[in-house]
Amino acid sequence: MKPIIGITSNLDSTAHTLQNTYIQAVITGGGIPFVIPTGVESDVQQITALIDGLIVSGGGDMNPVLFNEEPVPQLGNVTPERDSNELKLVTHMLEADKPILGICRGHQVLNVALGGTLYQDINSQIASPVLQHDQKAKREHPSHAIHIEKGTILESITTSEKIMVNSFHHQALKEIPSPLIVSGKSSDGIVEAVESTDHHFVVGVQWHPEALLQNEDQVSMRLFEAYMKACVERMVAVESY
Repeated sequence: MKPIIGITSNLDSTAHTLQNTYIQAVITGGGIPFVIPTGVESDVQQITALIDGLIVSGGGDMNPVLFNEEPVPQLGNVTPERDSNELKLVTHMLEADKPILGICRGHQVLNVALGGTLYQDINSQIASPVLQHDQKAKREHPSHAIHIEKGTILESITTSEKIMVNSFHHQALKEIPSPLIVSGKSSDGIVEAVESTDHHFVVGVQWHPEALLQNEDQVSMRLFEAYMKACVERMVAVESY
């Protein structure tokens, strides 16, 4: 039996969308991708019972109302329906202790779901100089380095103190709530990765490992392998119970 992996999708005025790289990453990793649309809040409990793991995908900005802030002029497009959908999915998955991998926006959703806050726009809200976090290069191109915290799940996956990542964001994590801990930062201090100390496998990354897989990036491969392994372990544990 393969694990069923729910992947959240983006919503615009006419369609639900999802980069094919997410789907291929799950298939290559030995899972069955299950695309979750916006608008299923009332069925979240049934969905989380069905899936063995959740990937919260990238996309637009989060609504600052969710962390008690007014919008700044640099805030981009928000989709309140998607925010609500994903926050409920993450909350139920955390309660069930099923694996979660938050990618880019999903990394931010994870933080907000647990009570954290975001920088709405790092370029205008952080006083010190920041790197180019919305790269102009192709999605599969790593553009800047991040430093990995010792003793973390991420360190066990990367087996390195520093890795190269791609970058497509202007929002970022600000206040990090327990049980999340920071497991990676860029040289300008932006939080690039977090993980939970209370769950089997709950990891958020600010970059897009599914895109880096197109260049057979070894760290990205190991990250998805570790995630899929956790999903299989959770699936087996539930079946045994």
